Order: sequence, then C-alpha cells, then structure tokens
Amino acid sequence: MIPKYIKLLFCIPFVIIICYSVYLCTVYSSIPETIIIHGYGSMKDSYGSKIFLVFPILMNLAVLVFIWLIIRRPDKIKFTFEMKEEEREKTYHITQLALVIISIFVTIMMTPLSFSDVVFK
Repeated sequence: MIPKYIKLLFCIPFVIIICYSVYLCTVYSSIPETIIIHGYGSMKDSYGSKIFLVFPILMNLAVLVFIWLIIRRPDKIKFTFEMKEEEREKTYHITQLALVIISIFVTIMMTPLSFSDVVFK
C-alpha cells in the first residue's frame, strides 16, 4: 500500500506541469513561429516549430507514469542487498520517497528549465 504522504508528494510534479502548461498557453501566441532547438554532442543548434515546446511536457508525463508504476509495486524492484522481513516495509517507503523526490527533480528540470530561453523572455 502506498502511504498518503507519498501520494500527496507525487502530486507536486503534476502541479508544476499544470502551472507550466497554463503559462505556456498564455504566452504561446507571443512566441515566434520558429524557435531555436538546442542540440547536444556533435549535433548543432537548429530551428524548429514552436510546437516543440509541448514535447518536454509529454516526455515528463511519460517519465512520471513510469515512476508511478514503480512506486505502486516496489516489491518488483530487484534490490542488490538482502532485506529482512521486518525491514521490508521501511525499505519500500524509503524507495518510494526517493522516487518521488526524483520525479519532482525531473519535472523541474524538464519543463520550466528546458525552454527558459524561449518562453520566459
């Protein structure tokens, strides 16, 4: 069973995504039709449509669904250490809390900071 505080903390990434999406919708018409898309590695920066601003939101939602599936079933995780039966629940709760913190961090990195140079000018 998932503790209530884990469920409440897991709502934080969705609140961040909703706030970012609402803000993006309000400024979407003022964003130029062609935006700079930053490359990585040997890829150079290029240009693309402003619809690409929605992709970090969709990718973030996919990551959050994946993390939620793990949080729901921590017994399916193959831990690299032996667990005693009396420590199992505590270990699951710590793992769930760590996953929630990771999901909050990923959301902060993927949505508002991904396109800060385009949207937050």
